[in-house]
Amino acid sequence: MFIKSIRFKITFLYMAILAITLAFFSAVVYKYMSYNLYESMDKLLLSKAEGIEKAIDTYWEADRLNVVGDTVDEKALSKRRNINFSKIAQRWVEQESTDPRLLDIIVRVFTTDGLAIASSKAVPLDVRFVSKSDFLSVLQGKERFDTINAEIAPAKMTRLRVFSTPVIENDKVAYIVQVASPLGTIETALANLRITLVVVSPLAVLATGIVGYLLGLVALHPVGSMIRTIRQITAANLKLKIAIPDTNDEIQHLAETFDDMLGRLEHAFTSQRQFIEDLSHELRTPLTVMKGEFEVALKKARTPEEYEAVLRSSLEEINTIAGLVDNLLMLARLDSKEITAEMRPVNLAALLRSIAADMKPLAEFKKVSLILAAGRDITLEGDEAKLKRLFVNLVDNAIKYTPAHGSVTIKLERDNTHVMASVVDTGVGVPKEELSHIFDRFYRMDKSRASIGFGLGLSIAKSIAEMHRGTIAVESQIGTGTKFTVTFPLKY
Repeated sequence: MFIKSIRFKITFLYMAILAITLAFFSAVVYKYMSYNLYESMDKLLLSKAEGIEKAIDTYWEADRLNVVGDTVDEKALSKRRNINFSKIAQRWVEQESTDPRLLDIIVRVFTTDGLAIASSKAVPLDVRFVSKSDFLSVLQGKERFDTINAEIAPAKMTRLRVFSTPVIENDKVAYIVQVASPLGTIETALANLRITLVVVSPLAVLATGIVGYLLGLVALHPVGSMIRTIRQITAANLKLKIAIPDTNDEIQHLAETFDDMLGRLEHAFTSQRQFIEDLSHELRTPLTVMKGEFEVALKKARTPEEYEAVLRSSLEEINTIAGLVDNLLMLARLDSKEITAEMRPVNLAALLRSIAADMKPLAEFKKVSLILAAGRDITLEGDEAKLKRLFVNLVDNAIKYTPAHGSVTIKLERDNTHVMASVVDTGVGVPKEELSHIFDRFYRMDKSRASIGFGLGLSIAKSIAEMHRGTIAVESQIGTGTKFTVTFPLKY
């Protein structure tokens, strides 16, 4: 469980990323330091070689006249294969090799024949720092750097950085200056750097992992609290809420989202319980009536006419139950999207005229005036059967809650983009605070069963309107009446 936890995964991932980053950083630092150290060594050797060349030339110029006397022989003035120059070069090396600036530098001077004529640090003249083939390139006038292992002391190999440079005189190589320096200091510094990087990097990764784990414990502590609270939440105590941390981060957003979800679930469970209670009430009334009539009929023998009356009354109650079941089935199919609208051009004005004609007898029976104000024909895409059910439910509802001598008006209007069909009554009205609930299934304006209820008709009407990408709105005032307005887009 610990290995599968988010805390472990985040810590491990962070350590892995840090390890890769430090490995890359260490490699870059090591390469950079190595390059800089060797580059500094090369610059030092180059500088020393130039200084030695100038120093030997100055020494030669100072002692030249003493060497050659009054002879003015051009060959004697040349350093190339000149035994006098060889002696002067050797004497300079011997005298200057004790210079503090050359303590770590090995100086060697070669003739153009490749013979070592001078060497410092008691390095044997026969010890070669550069192979014959590589030395030939120097004799041809090319400078070169080499890294070699040489036995500059008996039975002791030393790693050296060597710089060989030809000294040009009259477009010819007069002699070769070779300077070398041990790489022990550089290699020791690089070895220490390697050890430091190899030791420090894992320790840094480990320390960071420990710190990251502890920070994960702190950061994810609210999640643990949320989990403990969630485990206590059941359908019976959905009012229990998660303590929202004041962190303004994803965890706070998660807690707020979960609390919102609990609120929606609580509302859904409450609505479901209310729906079951209301459905039970709706079914209990006709069933109670039927049961009572059957019990009365069975107490003694009845005439055929009395039995027929009981059967007719029971049939009415059965029709009521069948209508309720039909409405429930339709709502379930609308909610699950099993029912789809069969879109065809529908003359909405003609449809409303047909509905008004069908509902007129019911209105006259209740002594309610049914008025149709649908002028010109308006056609839209829709499912005619479902649209008819929508407006029948609205008109039936209006007639039902309009007292005698009141009126119900059906209006049809349009603008450039929408069609508006309204059903306006002069009934009892709906309190303002109840308007947002009247499309709920079996909603009643107060909890007493004698109060006004809306059954399933308005819920079905709203679902059909939404199926046609329309909306249904309600306006009402107590004692004045109610207005339902269904709005459809002319084009989908």
